[in-house]
Amino acid sequence: MSVRSKKGQDDLLEQERTKQPWYYYLWDSFGKPPAERRLLVRLDLSLLVFSTLGLIMRYIDQTNLSTAFVSGMKEDLKMFGLEYNYCNTAWSVGYVIGQIPGNILLNRVSPHYIVFALEFGWSIMTLCTTWVKNWHQLCFIRFMVGLFESAYYPGLLFLIGSWYTKDELGKRSNIFQAATAGGTLLSGVMQAGVYRTLNGKHSMAGWRWIFTIDAIISIPIAISAFFLIPDLPWNIKPNWIFRQEDIDLAKRRLTVAGRQGPRKGGLGRKAIWNIVSTWHIWVFTGVYSCYIFSQNPQQSMSFWLKYSTNPKYSVEQINYYPCGIWSTQIVSALGFAWISDNLLKGRRWPPLLLVALWHCIDCALLAGLPVYTDNRAGRWVLYYLSGVVNCTPGLLYAWCSEIIGDSSEKRGIVMGTFNSVAFSFNAWLPLLLFKQTEQPTVHKGNIAASVATALQFIGILAILYLSTRDQKREKRIAAEVDEGDPIRSNQVVEDVDNKERLV
Repeated sequence: MSVRSKKGQDDLLEQERTKQPWYYYLWDSFGKPPAERRLLVRLDLSLLVFSTLGLIMRYIDQTNLSTAFVSGMKEDLKMFGLEYNYCNTAWSVGYVIGQIPGNILLNRVSPHYIVFALEFGWSIMTLCTTWVKNWHQLCFIRFMVGLFESAYYPGLLFLIGSWYTKDELGKRSNIFQAATAGGTLLSGVMQAGVYRTLNGKHSMAGWRWIFTIDAIISIPIAISAFFLIPDLPWNIKPNWIFRQEDIDLAKRRLTVAGRQGPRKGGLGRKAIWNIVSTWHIWVFTGVYSCYIFSQNPQQSMSFWLKYSTNPKYSVEQINYYPCGIWSTQIVSALGFAWISDNLLKGRRWPPLLLVALWHCIDCALLAGLPVYTDNRAGRWVLYYLSGVVNCTPGLLYAWCSEIIGDSSEKRGIVMGTFNSVAFSFNAWLPLLLFKQTEQPTVHKGNIAASVATALQFIGILAILYLSTRDQKREKRIAAEVDEGDPIRSNQVVEDVDNKERLV
């Protein structure tokens, strides 16, 4: 993109900013012109609703392993050693393998085909979990579930980032992120209810029933997504949801926002060099990897309840009580998203820094305080408030979409990479620091999570500094062009290794 056209887009965006009515801050589409409001309603009811429903089911399927483990699976499959960790690692390996290829495919194949294939695949594998006879079979199934789930989360956030503008993106990304908490919360509630009502029915344990029920719910959602999830705005054809005028408006909005779609040569040698030689892929990957690892202390609450002797908790209570963590996540994710989009005018870094600082303290306290005491209120609070950090991904993905908006391929690969690398580390680090046999104390793990969150804090500051530096460079070059700098009008500025290089 030429600096002159970029400057013109900035001017156009500034001209379109007007004083918004108060109800705009409740939901941004209320304050938009009628045509734009219709487009956003159609987007919200198709892309946002069905991607969120799919993610809820994905997290129910994913987290049902831990709820099933404390509801009888451990004893039935004789998982008394590190078998639980091995199954989680098998899922992580499958999840890591499919990340980057999945996000590349979203730029080359219609997303509704990809999304349907992923959802349908993991639904079938979840159903197969019902009949596992030993933990070896469970390991293989968890690998396949991870493989099918791999591209869904980063892929849908990439797709959301391809349609919405800056004042809309934080809310949608964190509504999508809140679905992860909704799925985890529902997993515990469903497992507890199924254990109470279906345990022993037709000679099948309650923990097995939950996987059957998951699949029955997931498959219709997958089929619906095939018809409702839109393609990228630059590739979509008019259909029964989006008319040509909607598509034209969507493209104009994204042009004003500096967002570009897939282009020929977007995955060529120069493009790949541009990806690996700039800071975006390295710093975002480091920050996200620290975040993913820092979530591990949350899993200890189920073990804390299970191994408690005074008082002794029932299976239903062990499934219900950790739901407070995910409730905290939903409230914080939505709250910080509205603050970021509205009060902070699209700035993502203040809430990201705040939650990283809090979680660093929270994990340190979990490591330092006694696990079982007469008064356990403090540990309940620490576990529940650990859910605040889970508002990080929605804001981080939104920030990434805005910073790397001028290359769809680069944005997709960077998002897939930092999610893939994060889970590749999380595939083996818990085997060392959050061992099943050391739960719920995991002293070393809690300390490591606190350190990881401190590094995450530093990484967020680095993203802020580097992105601000790049913006100043672009503005300086644009100003030089406007002042008559002898740069030919057909020249463009390419961001390679963050150097101001003319091609």
